[in-house]
Amino acid sequence: MKIIDEILKDIRYTDTRIGTASVRDFSNGNTLPLCGLPHGNNYLTLMTRDDGSFFFHPEDEDLLAFRISHQPSPWMGDFSYINILPYTDNENISYDIEKSLFRPNFLKISYKKGTSVLASIMDLGGVIKSCGNSSFKIFAKGLSLEKDGDFLEGFVSNYAACEDKNLKMYIRIGLSNEFEFSFEKGCYYVKTSSEDLFLKFATSFISTDQVRYNYEKIPDDLEIIIEESKKAWDKYLDIFQIEDTDYEDNFQKFTPYKKIDKIKFFYHAVYRAFLFPMKFFEQDKGKQDIYYDTHSKSVKRGKFYTNIGFWDGQKTLFPLLSLVAKDDLSDILEGILNFYRDTGYLPKWLSPDERGLMPGTLVENVIADALTKGIAIDKKEIFLKALLDAAEKEAEDDRYGRFKAKTYRKLGYVPSDFHESVNQTLDNSMADFSIGRVAELCGKEDLAEKYYSYSRNWEKLFDYETKFLRAKNREGNFVGDFDPLSWGSPYTEGSAFQNSYNCYHDFPRLIELFGGEDNFEDRLDQMINADSRYNVGSYGYDIHEMIEMSDAHFGQFAISNQPSFHLPYLYNLVGKYWKSEILVKTLMRDYFSYNFRGFPGDEDNGSMASWFILSAMGIYPIAPASGFYEMGISLFDKMKVKLSSGNTIEIRTEENYPHKNFVKDIKVDGKILGGKRISHEDFIRAREIVFSLNILPEGIL
Repeated sequence: MKIIDEILKDIRYTDTRIGTASVRDFSNGNTLPLCGLPHGNNYLTLMTRDDGSFFFHPEDEDLLAFRISHQPSPWMGDFSYINILPYTDNENISYDIEKSLFRPNFLKISYKKGTSVLASIMDLGGVIKSCGNSSFKIFAKGLSLEKDGDFLEGFVSNYAACEDKNLKMYIRIGLSNEFEFSFEKGCYYVKTSSEDLFLKFATSFISTDQVRYNYEKIPDDLEIIIEESKKAWDKYLDIFQIEDTDYEDNFQKFTPYKKIDKIKFFYHAVYRAFLFPMKFFEQDKGKQDIYYDTHSKSVKRGKFYTNIGFWDGQKTLFPLLSLVAKDDLSDILEGILNFYRDTGYLPKWLSPDERGLMPGTLVENVIADALTKGIAIDKKEIFLKALLDAAEKEAEDDRYGRFKAKTYRKLGYVPSDFHESVNQTLDNSMADFSIGRVAELCGKEDLAEKYYSYSRNWEKLFDYETKFLRAKNREGNFVGDFDPLSWGSPYTEGSAFQNSYNCYHDFPRLIELFGGEDNFEDRLDQMINADSRYNVGSYGYDIHEMIEMSDAHFGQFAISNQPSFHLPYLYNLVGKYWKSEILVKTLMRDYFSYNFRGFPGDEDNGSMASWFILSAMGIYPIAPASGFYEMGISLFDKMKVKLSSGNTIEIRTEENYPHKNFVKDIKVDGKILGGKRISHEDFIRAREIVFSLNILPEGIL
């Protein structure tokens, strides 16, 4: 097929298995090789083992099924999934790992017995074409199918958790030739007389009539589907154009990695950044957006997105979207508002609806950051109302709204008898800053100041003796025998080291509490140079994040998880830019790889991928809604980025040799940038940013 040949020549079309070689106690990404459209309604992937939500591993040779999946993470589980396995005589299938192709817009799987399967999917349906296989079986928990003339129709009802205990995804399947249909041992079987199978399917969360309408919109030609999905991915891959050099002279022997692999990994990160959140809305026959509201169990007008945790995505993913895909972000914000209208609260972790995981809510930061940048600014008043309700209206169900909001307001912190109390307090403080920012944008100065004052509540947990944030009881006393290496509550997925420096909006005050920049720098040095030891603490056993931090040998810094994402950039705040530069350069170079073990921890729905993309661009947004980026060190010789503002910025790195790890100066449109910070407005207006590098840092004393 010509279109496949074209895709295989394009290095931007990543092998989607990168980062999929994970197990329960160690993550190299915890991703799946997902095939579909950006922000798709459905994804196609493979099932290679029967192990719950850990159903794929790239080194397995067994093929159990092609899966229509909605799984954002193995820790969340799948919902509304359906498994389809093409076969001939024997259902025990092995596939050729080396010959099979996994790309963002198609799967081409070579069976070891010589047959093959080619599949692709659009938003609401796709095609599976099998050469040499005359039968297939369909199976899933909660699957009900019936033959309806030349079609199979039915629904599947399975999920990890959902407000609607009868949530159904409707499915319609058509074949290109006559078939026999049967049900045996929990599986549906389809047999034909042809040596080749052509299976077209469509899905809907709305109704049987809607799935029939969706089916008619799916092309009958698989090549057209692959071409259309390529156009969809090109829209995002074309945002970034990279030029980089693998030196061919004698210097080559000193180059510690192939630059082409770093470019490939970058585009894999781009692929990951535009998978989630997933669409949960469709279009009716009148071209109106509609979605199924699991709370009222009714169909409503508008957009809705699912499979996203705002604790994960708010630091990197959504700031990236604000730069290069603001229309997508605007649509996602519409979905956030619809969730508020449906429930009276703002979302925390959606899959398909509120799962209530992780501390805080932190969608406040997504909203405030977008509004600060002028995105969805016409909705600022309704967003402010939503933010205030989410912050002050305590829900009976802890999954919704701010956890123990009344207690937090009364004490000014979340007390130690509640789970993850330090992180809850930190996240609430940051959220209050974001509410203040939106109130300020709405011209409500008194309200803004009120929430800005709330945003300083994190300070109540600062221990002047240890210089860590610590849990307090309701009487205001620090609790317990303190161990900065102890993981778990009162902290989240870390210890005091990883979680005491998350007051993103108020670092000047934290530095002041440390007694000045020198003392704060000393603590950062201590964190980076410390042994990578840990105590299991309240967890009682080794969780995978502990093992990943220990195996990384990067001190108490854990690039494997979101609380540490910003830590390398904190040296900028004390004027020791060179320390940030060497840390960030080392992380980009050594801890992200174009192989099945690609990520240094859970990729988490585009959040870690976006960290890599932003860092490769030479910027990082420490504080949401601040309107500023810290400057780091750019990765590639030249990168052109098409911004949502309509401007294309060129980011260049002069003398970009592996041994030059420090920035001599940064020029923005020919003028040297003072300091290492640039405003959002200056960045999106700039035409050229040039990083000049040195072998040794200058002026470090």
